[in-house]
Amino acid sequence: MQSPSSSTFAARLRQVIGNEAIYAFGRRAGISDTALRSYLKGSVPSIDKALQIAQVGQVNLSWLITGEGSPQVQATDAETEYVYVPFIDVAASAGTGVLVREESIESVIGFERNWLRAHLKGNPAELSLIRVQGDSMSPTLEDGDLIFVERQEGEDTSREGIYVFQMDGDLLVKRLQRLPGSQVKVISDNPRFPPFTVDLADPAHGLTIIGRYRGRISFD
Repeated sequence: MQSPSSSTFAARLRQVIGNEAIYAFGRRAGISDTALRSYLKGSVPSIDKALQIAQVGQVNLSWLITGEGSPQVQATDAETEYVYVPFIDVAASAGTGVLVREESIESVIGFERNWLRAHLKGNPAELSLIRVQGDSMSPTLEDGDLIFVERQEGEDTSREGIYVFQMDGDLLVKRLQRLPGSQVKVISDNPRFPPFTVDLADPAHGLTIIGRYRGRISFD
C-alpha cells in the first residue's frame, strides 16, 4: 500500500532529493533550481525531466511517476526486467489534427515489465509513447498527456476503441466505431466535438491505423 508520504509526485521528489540541496541535485540532473522548486510545489515535469530525475536519484521511473511499486532499481538483468519504450516526438491531435512531417525517436524510456503487464493490455514490445495535443478526447485524455500506443499495422477496426491514426496527413487520436459496410464513425469523447463518418473504401480519406491506445502516464 502506498504511504501518505509518497502519495504525490512532489512528495516522491522530496524523497528522492533527500537531504541534498535542491540546487545541487538540480545541477546533477541538468534541471534548473526554479523548475525543481515548482515541481516540489505541485507542478509536474515533462517525461524527459522525470527521466533525468529518476536516473540521477537512482530510483525506478515508474514509481517516481505513479507512486506504485518499489522506488528501488532492481539489480537484475535489464533485458528481462525492463521494457524500453520509444518516445516519439510527434503529437497525436485530440483536436483538429497535427500534420505529420517527420517521426523520430526522441528518447527511450525504461519501464518495469511487470508494471506494464499489470497496467496495460497488449504487447509491451510493440509500445510507443506519444504526446496528446488538444482537448477533444477530454476527460479520457487531456492535452499534454503521454499515451502508450501499441503499434499494429493493419489493425482491425471492427473492435471499438481509441486508436491513433493518420487521415488527410494529420495524426489523430479518436474513438473509432465500426458501422455496417465500410463505414467507421470517428468519435470525440468531448461532446463539444461532433462525430463524423469515414468510408474506408474511399481512397480520398486515406485513414491509416498507427496503433491502439493502451494507457496513459499520469503523475498521480
